[in-house]
Amino acid sequence: MSKLIRNIKKICFKSNKDIISKNLAIQSFGNVSQRINSNLFVIKPSGINLKKINSKDLVIIEISSGKIIKSKLKPSSDTETHRILYKKFPSIKGVAHAHPVFLTSWAQTGKPIPNLGTTHSDYWQKNIPITRQLKKNEIKKNYELNTGKVIVNTLINQKLNPDYCPGILSRYHGAFAWGKSSNDAVNNLEAMEFIAELAFYTTIIGYKKKVSKNLVNKHFFRKHGKDKYYGQ
Repeated sequence: MSKLIRNIKKICFKSNKDIISKNLAIQSFGNVSQRINSNLFVIKPSGINLKKINSKDLVIIEISSGKIIKSKLKPSSDTETHRILYKKFPSIKGVAHAHPVFLTSWAQTGKPIPNLGTTHSDYWQKNIPITRQLKKNEIKKNYELNTGKVIVNTLINQKLNPDYCPGILSRYHGAFAWGKSSNDAVNNLEAMEFIAELAFYTTIIGYKKKVSKNLVNKHFFRKHGKDKYYGQ
């Protein structure tokens, strides 16, 4: 095993632990992966207690075929969802998936998360999108692959660049986030959960007007625009 792969496995292993420590997942729920190169990524094994394994036990997957590269353990059941995201979007370097309380609650309503303020706008210029419902045949066969395909289709149909839309709700399921590394993906998932919580309470308290487009654009582009300067 090369030094590069060993290091990536260590980073990804820590990221999988982080979704637990950040209260984004319980027990062995959730999974994080990281791209190794244009045709390989590494992901957490399926249903494994992270305290009983180490970084060497993470599974390497071929992006083009889904083939497992020399592993005694099975990869996460959500591997095909991760794989299709890496295959379609080369800029995605890490993917995180979990079922945190507020994000999953929004996903179960079948509604996108509305942009109600500047914290949301620091990450998403528009609503946090939600996928369409899977059809019966999509659930019955190749469920995880089709979960990924509807994410891809949602981004394409809504003309959303994954570089500027770092996560999505999977309808009735949970959330997927991505970024420049597995660590970045987990951080985006954490921010996404916080935004979901803010939107929940804002909706309960009630509001008369949504945040202005001028303020949304200011916060989004100062962090993501050509002349970005944001930092805290």
